[in-house]
This record gives sequence, C-alpha cells and structure tokens, in this order.
Amino acid sequence: MGLHSKILVHWTGRDFEQSPSGSKPQQYVDLLKDDCQKGLYAKRVTEASIRGIKLKYLVRLCFTEIRLSQAKTHAERYGKLGIGFAREFIMDKGGRPVIYIPFEPKKGGCLLEDSIAAVHERSRHDPDIHRAMKWIMAHVKRMSNEKGEDFFEEMEWRLVYDEDPQNKHFTPDRRGVYRLKFNPTDVRVLVFPDEDTKSMALGDQELRQYFSTHIPIIATLDECSSF
Repeated sequence: MGLHSKILVHWTGRDFEQSPSGSKPQQYVDLLKDDCQKGLYAKRVTEASIRGIKLKYLVRLCFTEIRLSQAKTHAERYGKLGIGFAREFIMDKGGRPVIYIPFEPKKGGCLLEDSIAAVHERSRHDPDIHRAMKWIMAHVKRMSNEKGEDFFEEMEWRLVYDEDPQNKHFTPDRRGVYRLKFNPTDVRVLVFPDEDTKSMALGDQELRQYFSTHIPIIATLDECSSF
C-alpha cells in the first residue's frame, strides 16, 4: 500500500459552523449544491508565509491528502463537508503539495526559509520576479501555529490562482471571489458531517440529478473512522 492517498479532499463549511446559530443539515446541502453548480469557493485572503512576510490578495484552494480514517480531526478545523477529487485532477490544474517549514526554526537551521526570504526581498525591484516569488511563497506553510496545532500531518496541497487571463481553471464570481468548476465525474468522495445531512443530500432532487450518471463514494465522518 502506498504512503500517499490518491484522493485530495477539500473541507468546507467552517464559516457557518462558527456562527452563533450553529450549522444545520440544510446549510450543508445548500453549500454542496452551490459548489456543484458554481464551483469550489475561493476568496482573496492575506496569509503569513516566511517569517515577517505576509502575502496579500492571495486566492487559493486547499486540499488534504490524509486518508479518510483521519478525516475527523481535520474536518473540525476546516469544515465538516468534504469533497474529494483524484490527485491527478488537482495536479492537472496546477495543484502542488505545500512546502512545510517550522513555526520557530532554530538558529542555523533556516537555509530554505532564509533563501526564499532573501530572493523575495531582492526581487522587489523586478516586478516579474517579485510576482513569481509570490506564487512560490503561496505554497509555503508553517508546520504548526502559536497554539501548537499541528498542520504537518495534513499533507496539504494547494491550487493557487495566478491572476493570469490564460488561467481558465478559476472563474471570477464576484468581487474578490473565484470558483473552481468541476464535473460530477470529477468528484470521487463526498463526506457529510452526520447521517441526517447525508440522508437529506441523497434525497435532494437537484443533487440526485447532478450525480445521476456518476455516484461518488459517500460517507459520514463517523463512517470514515472505520476506513
């Protein structure tokens, strides 16, 4: 058995899970329908990269390569609705594994981070190189954060929008929001937060029609633990 999963999962739903009213099965079903109809949702964000450097107006989608048996922990962090795609599907659109760096690197053990930061700083006088460095740094992530949360075990992949008119993978939706469209046959796995949400989704007429010619693997988070 290979060490890597052939499925990359995008987790979503965290926004309304954190709302005061909590989340409901219908919200997840509506979210899934929105993603299927319009594409995966990505908005511009500001994100810390190498020490002291933040990337502004970054548009990217994140996927975990973890096996489904490990899903529950990551779903709690990013959202309890998982949409999984074949690794090749994400790779063909430019998705790549992130480069992990320590949150607090020890002195003398920072060759990679120092090198990237130095090139980034020196590239400020050359817009083309500076822009290229942004896309390199968009694939860099800390292994943990100040709370001690471990990100390294997620084996994250990222698909970054480079704002090139020739990039047809991302479609502008509204100001600051972009979509990654996909077909029903591209979806390999659907993970729902619970049995009620799964049943509601399976009974939804629009989703039944969408997946009428291709049915992905369907499971709840609890069912994933036995995979």
